[in-house]
Amino acid sequence: MSNSEINEYPEITEHGYIKEDKVYLKGYHGFQDREVGIVRESEEESLKYFVNRFEMVKKKVEEVRDAVGVSENKGSFLMKLIHMRSYLAQYNGLGDFESLFSLINNLEDEINTYIQKNRVKNFDIKKSILSEVESLKESTDWKYASIKLKELKLNWIKTGSAHKEDEEDLSERFNEAIEYFFNRRKDFFAEQARISRERETKYHYLLDEVRFINRKGGGPPFVQRVKDIQQEWKSVGRIQAFKYKKVLYEFKKEIQNFFYKLKSQQDSDFKPKTSLEIKKELYAEIEEVLNSHYPTNISQIKKIQNQWKNLGKLSEPEDKDLNLKFRIACNEIFETHFLEKTASYFNNDLYDMPMHEQAKIKINLLEDSIRKDQDELNEFNNKHFYELSQPRDANNSQLQQQRNNFVNRLKTKQRILKKLEGQLP
Repeated sequence: MSNSEINEYPEITEHGYIKEDKVYLKGYHGFQDREVGIVRESEEESLKYFVNRFEMVKKKVEEVRDAVGVSENKGSFLMKLIHMRSYLAQYNGLGDFESLFSLINNLEDEINTYIQKNRVKNFDIKKSILSEVESLKESTDWKYASIKLKELKLNWIKTGSAHKEDEEDLSERFNEAIEYFFNRRKDFFAEQARISRERETKYHYLLDEVRFINRKGGGPPFVQRVKDIQQEWKSVGRIQAFKYKKVLYEFKKEIQNFFYKLKSQQDSDFKPKTSLEIKKELYAEIEEVLNSHYPTNISQIKKIQNQWKNLGKLSEPEDKDLNLKFRIACNEIFETHFLEKTASYFNNDLYDMPMHEQAKIKINLLEDSIRKDQDELNEFNNKHFYELSQPRDANNSQLQQQRNNFVNRLKTKQRILKKLEGQLP
């Protein structure tokens, strides 16, 4: 190859040369001169070939530079740059490799600066997440806290690392707080399950005792014990509704059998009960349902109401007060039943929650309902102010009754609200 031809390719004389039919890359950046290939066809074509190869690798480095410039995750390019540096050190081509190494070094410095800034930002984000997690770790609102902690854990995973020493401390505290909460939740529900099993056992024990008394023939000697068993039954506590319904059905059947046999053992001249006595028994049954914490059999309540209705008004002075108390108790049972159905409709897992959590849900629903009823009553009073201010007569008795219905419904809901508030910790 002539001097004039070589001068046409200054990058060749600057970065490489031919010796003994071999193409060499001149040393740079601490590297020695290195053979990159052999002469084929002609020296000129061989030199052009290796110059073109350099241009190809130069383009790849520039593409990486451009990608780093627009990327939101610059840190992901660090390993690529390390591999590219090793690749260039062995790459066969002729050109300014030193400028490519310099470009890679600059990119690496830029990325490391970016990472350091990001780690400061990540530290602030993770510190904020950790603060939220630690504020929730003592919560007893198991459902809300569990959902929230899972969201925070996902945010934690999505957030990049802080500086190593900070990252280790933050991660250790984060994991401890998450583990602490979920261990507490596990222990709580394990304890609830244990209590529920104990209560189930107690219910079955009481049921078996009544069965045993019935098998022994029952009668007056066992009356007090059966009444005591009925009181014990009321104080056992809540279990899963479907389990309670089953054992309650059997228990009621055995209790009814006991008192049926007791009646059959009494004298044949047993004095029939008066209508007032029957009403008192019906009211006692309604009151028992009202004070129970378990789902109400509405059809049974309606049956009792029909029995009451068939007895009519009585001449005894007690009858008026008894009728009022019966009506108030029935209204409260129906309102409570409706509230229970509404709460369970919007919360499928209602009966798996602790009692105070169920109470919170019902209180929120009831408070909304009371506000609406109060608004309706106010609107009704404003609309019929003149008529309602007149003495009660045939002209306004229907309006007075409508107003009383509003007031009674509000009073009923307020009584239920007070009972629910009593269930809060």
